[in-house]
Amino acid sequence: MDTQIPDSYGAEYLQRRILAEFALAAHIGVEVESASDERMVVRAPLSANANYKGTAFGGSLFSLAALAGWAWVTRYIARQELLADAVIQASRIRYLAPVTGELRASLYAPPESQIANFHKMLQRAGRGRISLRVDIHDRSILATQFDGVFAAAVRRIV
Repeated sequence: MDTQIPDSYGAEYLQRRILAEFALAAHIGVEVESASDERMVVRAPLSANANYKGTAFGGSLFSLAALAGWAWVTRYIARQELLADAVIQASRIRYLAPVTGELRASLYAPPESQIANFHKMLQRAGRGRISLRVDIHDRSILATQFDGVFAAAVRRIV
């Protein structure tokens, strides 16, 4: 289990990557709370993401969820020692309830069969796709549900 050994591709690694690659992340206060094979948690303060009603802005919720998915795929690629890039290909988001506190996006890894299929596609074709679900709760209430398809392509060195 990866939580038993030091992880050079954990929260600190992903935090550095997010801040270096997404200018918006610093402005909205994105922090990688935890990162493992099983779960990814990314958060941001309400104060930097509030709309005129004092609840979380929908664009911030979307951004946080998309970054959680990107971080999971990026971590997976790095742990497989692949030189590849991850991007979001498609998404669907549902805003179910207002978020009145800290924005906290949680992603649980998809079933092992989906991960294995993603891995096979990367190995065989140099690119692959994987569907990920990210939930954002306001305390115990499910407030936002994000489903994203993330694509990765292995870089060819010519």
